[in-house]
Amino acid sequence: MNRLAFVFALCLTCVIAAPVQTFAQYAQATPAASPTPVPNRYDDPGMSFTAPAEFYRVPLGQHDPAHFDQPTVIAAWVANPGKREQLTITITMENHDGSLDGYEMVSENEVRDKVDSVFFKKREQTKLTNGMPAYWQELSMGSGFDTLKRFDYVWIDGVRGVTLAIVGRYGQLDEPMAKKALAVAAGVLYPKNRI
Repeated sequence: MNRLAFVFALCLTCVIAAPVQTFAQYAQATPAASPTPVPNRYDDPGMSFTAPAEFYRVPLGQHDPAHFDQPTVIAAWVANPGKREQLTITITMENHDGSLDGYEMVSENEVRDKVDSVFFKKREQTKLTNGMPAYWQELSMGSGFDTLKRFDYVWIDGVRGVTLAIVGRYGQLDEPMAKKALAVAAGVLYPKNRI
């Protein structure tokens, strides 16, 4: 009887102690949680942007936010991927230390060089939510059933030219939708000590 009680007590101890010991080992081996980036935000020393919740971040490689050889897409988000109603938001940057008017012209020419049948319908001076001077542009690209509509904010921060754009099929995207999607953008002068 004592042997049976001893074996039963030993099994009970193993059943209770093993999970406790395993949990203790797991708790010691698991590092503290580190903050994870918010997937619908982009931040750097000169700007911040929050994409609407229905947009998914497209993974892109890391890039130094102050040094560019050419216009570079540094962040992108997509809604309704692969569908006719797909919308894409991009942040494109390039080195530019000139005027806002000069960068607006450079960015316009770059679009014309990359895409056929570009028509700039609207180009007006405006401000981002924090008061940073910018241009608001509306343009159409392509022709026929493949026509795309694009709206963008274009601004400079003393080091870079920045273009925040949303693109969708003609008829799927209008100006109020675009302004709402790009509303949470802010820019400041890029800190020269961070270059």
